[in-house]
This record gives sequence, structure tokens and C-alpha cells, in this order.
Amino acid sequence: MEYGICNLSVVPIRKEGSHSSEMVSQLLYNERYEVLDEKPGWYLIKSTEDLYEGWIQGIQHHEISEQEFLDFKGKQRYLVDRPTLEYDGRILSIGTVVYEPVPGSMTPPEHFVPALMIDFAQKFLDAPYLWGGRSIFGIDCSGFVQLCTRAAGKLLPRDASQQIQEGELVYFLPEIQPGDLAFFGNEDGKIVHVGMMLDNERIIHCSGQVRIDYLDQTGIFNKERNEHTHRLQVIKRMS
Repeated sequence: MEYGICNLSVVPIRKEGSHSSEMVSQLLYNERYEVLDEKPGWYLIKSTEDLYEGWIQGIQHHEISEQEFLDFKGKQRYLVDRPTLEYDGRILSIGTVVYEPVPGSMTPPEHFVPALMIDFAQKFLDAPYLWGGRSIFGIDCSGFVQLCTRAAGKLLPRDASQQIQEGELVYFLPEIQPGDLAFFGNEDGKIVHVGMMLDNERIIHCSGQVRIDYLDQTGIFNKERNEHTHRLQVIKRMS
């Protein structure tokens, strides 16, 4: 088995080993992965962080030994908790893992702390939407939720359709607590969007950019557009 670590600020993960293939996720600095396959110019990898699979460009692959790969498991992790941080000659995004305490980093809690997730989420406000993105430079709805829950002590899967499998159902809007996750579906009921509740009326999510909107029984209401933009499917509480 071959192993690697992301040594750039951000590395795209593509659906297929081609520049024309869609970006489905990203590796952030210091995130490790296993190499599953390769072809000229490309490596099929599986992220150790969330087990996500996809292709990265060969020139962006940074190989490490199996022992180095295993050594990282025992290291204390810290997360960048400001929008950007200059570190090791790179500009790192909020949510990036570092292995030493530096100004602008935090220690994730051992147990899930919803208030910490909300505080972390608001530091992403106005970050632009990017399909497959996981950084302040461009992020999608599920990548946003994944990074914020990780900072609060809980690692969720990469995609909203997987994240909805976690947690306990919240049946009524008045019962919503800060940090509950709201999931939204299309006309066929497929989960296509996720956001975090700030209270039982307001939601922070990434749609065009990271923003705060209102939620009612129908879904997300965008006051600027004076319309509902996402159809509410279910609300879940993480623990």
C-alpha cells in the first residue's frame, strides 16, 4: 500500500482522473490518504479523514512511508480557527489541521459541542460557494457542515446524503436547538442541501456563499429574493 499527505493548501479531488472531470471534494493541508490505484498523471486515493475516494493529480501527490502515515495517528491535532493563516510558507484555510499549537489555532473538543460549531461556522460568512470545495476559498454546503462539526468534536461523512444518516430526528420546529442540522430535498426526495440552525428560525448554510437565512415549515426563505430556495426534508440533532 502506498500512502500520501497533502502538502499544499488545497488539492482538488476529481471524480475521474482527468482535468475535465468534476471536482467532488478537496484535501486540505496535512490530510492523509491511501493510494488505491494510479494511471499516467493521476492517483486514485482514499482520504483517511472521511474515507472519500477520488483522483488527484500525480504532480500533487506527496508520498510518505507507512510508518510516517501511522505516526500521524498519535499526534495532537489542532485546527486553524481564523479565516486564513500563514503557516509553513502557505496560506491555510480555516478548518485545516496543524500538528502544533500556533496563534490562530484551536484544540478540538473530545465531545461534540454545538455552540463551538456555530461560532466556527460564522467565521465562514461570505465565503464563496464552490462545488466540491472544503475551504474558505470556496466551499459547498456539506463541506461547510463537515468542517464545522469537526471543529466541534464530531466528524461527519463528506456528502449531505451521508450526513443525514447521523443523529436523532427533531420533529417540530419549536424544538430546534442551535447546532441542529437541517436537510433539504428535491422534488424526488433526494437530499441535495444541508445547513446548521442558529436558533429555531435562522439557518447558516452555503448557497452562492455562506449566508444566514430564515427557516419555516416549507424550507429556507431568502428575503433578498422573497422566495423559498430549498425544500425542508428533515432536521437532525448530532451528539
